[in-house]
Amino acid sequence: MKKFLSLFLSLALILTSASVLAQTDGIKLGIVTPDADHGFTGESVAHARAEAEALKASGVIEDYMMAVGIDASKQIQGLDEILNWGPDVVVLWPMEGDLLRNAAQKVVDEEVPLIIYDRLIENFEGKAAEIMGDNEKIGNMMGEYLLKFYEEDLKAGKKINYLLFIGDSSTVSKQRTGGMLDVINATEFKDNFVLLQDGFQTDWSNAKSQEYFENWLTTADAATISDLDLIVTHDDEIVDGLMTVIRDETALTDLRLITSVGGRRETLSTFDEIEKPLLLTYYFSPSYIREAIRLGVAVAKGEQYQGQDVSGQLFLIPTIEVDKDTVEAFRNSQEFIDRYSIAN
Repeated sequence: MKKFLSLFLSLALILTSASVLAQTDGIKLGIVTPDADHGFTGESVAHARAEAEALKASGVIEDYMMAVGIDASKQIQGLDEILNWGPDVVVLWPMEGDLLRNAAQKVVDEEVPLIIYDRLIENFEGKAAEIMGDNEKIGNMMGEYLLKFYEEDLKAGKKINYLLFIGDSSTVSKQRTGGMLDVINATEFKDNFVLLQDGFQTDWSNAKSQEYFENWLTTADAATISDLDLIVTHDDEIVDGLMTVIRDETALTDLRLITSVGGRRETLSTFDEIEKPLLLTYYFSPSYIREAIRLGVAVAKGEQYQGQDVSGQLFLIPTIEVDKDTVEAFRNSQEFIDRYSIAN
């Protein structure tokens, strides 16, 4: 059963909650994440390390061991090292779910509670819990926004021509795209949204996004380019790559909206002085990994999490919709402050 969380605690609350749990069971915490020194993943790694350090300093855990891997093989190696170390719980953020399946099963077989974060390992049994941003809901909200944004055009029978730039082949991308299409396809306007080309898989790279878009602009005919109404993406850094091209591209006369996920300050600032296209993004923070670590500690202690029993459940972290009308309120929110509360 899916359970929604209340989160977005300030750092003060983080430390307060940690002190309440202090001086307990000498927990040894294992953490495995992708490897990065910048961008969303880099910020996530920094938040994970900061959370673990705060828990150790306050006595909530005895120690932690963290492994980062640029690919599945490096993550598997890191998991092996952590298992040899003897953890009481492992938090795993898999690069690729299927490739980490056997390594995750090894954790379960050794009777170490396993928390899977962000990218799921589909149909995997035995995990203690899963936790991630509510990607399906993000997609649903995006679909609802598009129906409202283009309402007059849709009622007039106009086609909404769009391009899709996905992140990768993981459950994250499937859920975000699927959630959007579920909403649109349930309406009378499902045939009005026309995908001009199969989705571009960007691997969350702004450079690849830029390259794909430039190639599309050089191969599509002039009428198709001018009739492009919408670009759907899965991440703000993808948008950054696209905007490098869009800033100087005069042929995109009908492009009115770019959708995204992130709420990243650099991406938001790009649109401060731009009237067209508009940006719609959904808050998805690197600090979410702190919740996965807190969930892991609760499991290791045999406690409830967020007032709920933990028994293989999927916990979903809610999002915030950000557009031109709400961006200033978002910038002043505690959620935004928390994301940028540590140096990165």
